Amino acid sequence: MGVGARLWRPSCELVGLAPSRGRHAHFRSGLRPVSLGGGSVGSHDFGNGGLVMCRPDDPAWLELVRNSPDATVFHHPAWSSAVQETYGYPAFVLASRMSDGPLMGGIPVIKVSNPVGRRRLIALPFTDHCPPLLADGADPALFVEGMARWQHGHGDRSLEVRAALPAAGAHPQAVGTRHLMALEPDVEGVFRRLHRNRIQKRVRRSREAGVEVTLSRSRDELDVFYRLHCETRRRQGVPVQPRRFFERLWQNVIEPGLGFVITARTAGVPIATALFLRWNRHLIYKYGASDRTRWNLGANFLVHWTAIEWGCANGCTTYDLGRTDAGHESLRAFKAGWGAEEVPLIYTHIGTLAPKLERGLAPVALAHLIRHSPAVVGRVLGEVLYRYAA
Repeated sequence: MGVGARLWRPSCELVGLAPSRGRHAHFRSGLRPVSLGGGSVGSHDFGNGGLVMCRPDDPAWLELVRNSPDATVFHHPAWSSAVQETYGYPAFVLASRMSDGPLMGGIPVIKVSNPVGRRRLIALPFTDHCPPLLADGADPALFVEGMARWQHGHGDRSLEVRAALPAAGAHPQAVGTRHLMALEPDVEGVFRRLHRNRIQKRVRRSREAGVEVTLSRSRDELDVFYRLHCETRRRQGVPVQPRRFFERLWQNVIEPGLGFVITARTAGVPIATALFLRWNRHLIYKYGASDRTRWNLGANFLVHWTAIEWGCANGCTTYDLGRTDAGHESLRAFKAGWGAEEVPLIYTHIGTLAPKLERGLAPVALAHLIRHSPAVVGRVLGEVLYRYAA
């Protein structure tokens, strides 16, 4: 019996799920109109670089998101809706439209603010990588030039794009690395590419130790996920996202079939969990958490491998293990062990210089406070501060 047969069963057998509807999953939009000083978002040309602002659930944008091979779940309006409903930030798509025809290009944008009210435009908050989408035949350079002219026409609002862009006058910034793993239907071939000692053996040992995994989109898994997530964030010394963010994520993204959660248990006790996103052929690891007292069971490895097997079985071609900041060598080594390709992660700032990435005394003191305080402290701080960490 092969690796795939030993370690994976279809998701509907695991928790009674119907197969994912993938790119045709239903989405309930909770997006609201927004004004940026130039009128309400619609299909109106503001005369700034030939680009227009349209709603994230505009049918023409949805068509581009469905048809673009580069689109991920972050381009889907479900992600913008979850962020907007949680923090109240206005969302729109900056797009190139030919008269009343289809969009030739676009990028989702959300307007955020800092504690003193200074506003920024980010494409896209709480994501690692979100480049513009372009239709066949569209000129990438012209679209980026249009973005720069549009930003200039809106004065004091800087625009941060979470991708490398060839824009004149823009300021690129290396913020870390991404790790991308190629997937294919041959799950046995994928398993053979994994590092034998660091990954393969730990996946097998976790199964032999009796660790069981379930893949679910049920709201019932939210409590388990959030409890382990809070414990992990406390251990890391960072604030916890508000619970309502994950509630919106379940409502807009997970339950409609644009993602899922995998939880590992031993003797019925949850010891590791992770949240994954899927759109088109792209599978993304977004959040992970675990019980450090059970790390010896290798449940984290089994969770990732289960997601990879699911991706192989459901037509995914890439597995994105997410951002790694500079200096996190152990995390880089973990991701490299999966046979993932490391690529630079570049953000582009239009209209302002890129901010410095140095770690000052304040974050160090905050991390110390969170690690040595009850878990509720991290949750309270997250409730107050996380909206500014977009």
